Amino acid sequence: MENARLLPDRGELLYRIPNGGIGVEVGAAFGEYTAEILKKNRPAQLYLIDPWNMDRYSSGLDQIHNQFKDQIESGQLHLMQGTSLEKLAEFEDDFLDWAYIDTDHSFELTWQELLLCEKKVKRTGRIAGHDFCTGNTVKPIVYGVVEAVTKFCKDYGWQFEFLTVESHAHFSYCLKRL
Repeated sequence: MENARLLPDRGELLYRIPNGGIGVEVGAAFGEYTAEILKKNRPAQLYLIDPWNMDRYSSGLDQIHNQFKDQIESGQLHLMQGTSLEKLAEFEDDFLDWAYIDTDHSFELTWQELLLCEKKVKRTGRIAGHDFCTGNTVKPIVYGVVEAVTKFCKDYGWQFEFLTVESHAHFSYCLKRL
């Protein structure tokens, strides 16, 4: 944490991770953050991973198809329907400039996603994610993101580059290799 810089929100983070490269948003849901990524980060290619099969997010795929029709047709935006672990495994090693993880927030899944991203992200790349907090206060659910990310940094030689400090306390993190 000693070199981490604070940012006001995850929108600002998009200007700081490698711009114009190849990124993946893991857990795209309805595409709200996707729109911000395209506008602020301007990736050459953006991959969206989501199963889009839960009742809560089932209309997200149609919404994304409608909202980002031009980006999909141009080949800038690629949709990968399936689980995060299945779809992350499909990327070649050292392919991505960055990954942004926003899935179920459990320790187990976050840990496995981080391990996959460690292989798929280039040496100079970044791994970022959402909900770097201990849980959801609206619905009392415990998250394992803080534990998984801090263990990953310690065990695999990564460090925090940025942390966001949104007022709703669902912070984002950005990691780089030591």
